[in-house]
Amino acid sequence: MTKKQRGVLLAVTGASLWGTSGTAAEFLFKTTGVDTFWLIGVRAWIAGIILTIFIYWRDGKKAFAIFKNKHDLLKGIIYATVGIMGSQFTYFMTVKHSNAPTGTILVFLAPVLIIAFVALKTRQIPRRIDLISVIVALFGTIIMVTGGNFTHLAITPKALFWGFLAATTQAISVVMPGDLFKKYGTLTIVSLSSIWGGIIFSPSFFMMPAIKATPLNWLTIVYIAVVGTVFAYTLYLSSVLYISAGLASILEAFEPLMATILSVGLLGSDFGQMKILGGILIIMATSLQVIPFQRSRKLLQRANKA
Repeated sequence: MTKKQRGVLLAVTGASLWGTSGTAAEFLFKTTGVDTFWLIGVRAWIAGIILTIFIYWRDGKKAFAIFKNKHDLLKGIIYATVGIMGSQFTYFMTVKHSNAPTGTILVFLAPVLIIAFVALKTRQIPRRIDLISVIVALFGTIIMVTGGNFTHLAITPKALFWGFLAATTQAISVVMPGDLFKKYGTLTIVSLSSIWGGIIFSPSFFMMPAIKATPLNWLTIVYIAVVGTVFAYTLYLSSVLYISAGLASILEAFEPLMATILSVGLLGSDFGQMKILGGILIIMATSLQVIPFQRSRKLLQRANKA
């Protein structure tokens, strides 16, 4: 197996596991009525503890280096609260009020919001490809939320509200932590963010009713935390050791694909042809952000060799 094949396999597997976690959460919401705060709290503690043990085993005391820098620690706490936990909570709320495919695809609007943020911050008109991406994404969103019938919504206003917040917090989680990731490592920040999220949501364990403690329910929760979070993050982030971040971003499209297949096939979720078309357009809009960059870089490399 070549390095590129290995990287593609890691990225596809990691993205697919993210998609399965959304379907698993949808199953819990439909069958148990589990509270979102409670689910996020349990997931955060399980994933955080496992990741922290792994990071400590790998790096030793370096795993806690961020605690020696108050500025970085404060920024990490803000990122953990708004970025990691915020994106997970709003995503699960979107799934709760719709289904896994809808929630997963709406999160893919994050790059569009990032384009808008960068344009406002730099006070520059976005590139032509950026504008095309925005138009395609917005058109896809309109088709998906209306089901092709522009006189009514095909999803509830609550789902649309939480979906927009999910995309916003996801955009924050991408833009905000760049320097922290470079300084301390991605998995280290994610592990500590999960622990912090567990602390934030711990009051829900006493205030919210827990789900019925059946083996299937707890197995699903453990799956979401371990496979859909720990394994998904580790595999996907490891893929960039073998392939470019741009290619990994394109392969992230396997997340909504897997969520749609499992949600419709196993749970009978309503996700008709027009919603699928809208979802494809949104994913295409994200992919457009990467393809020109890859092509430009290859042309630049050829020019340097000439």
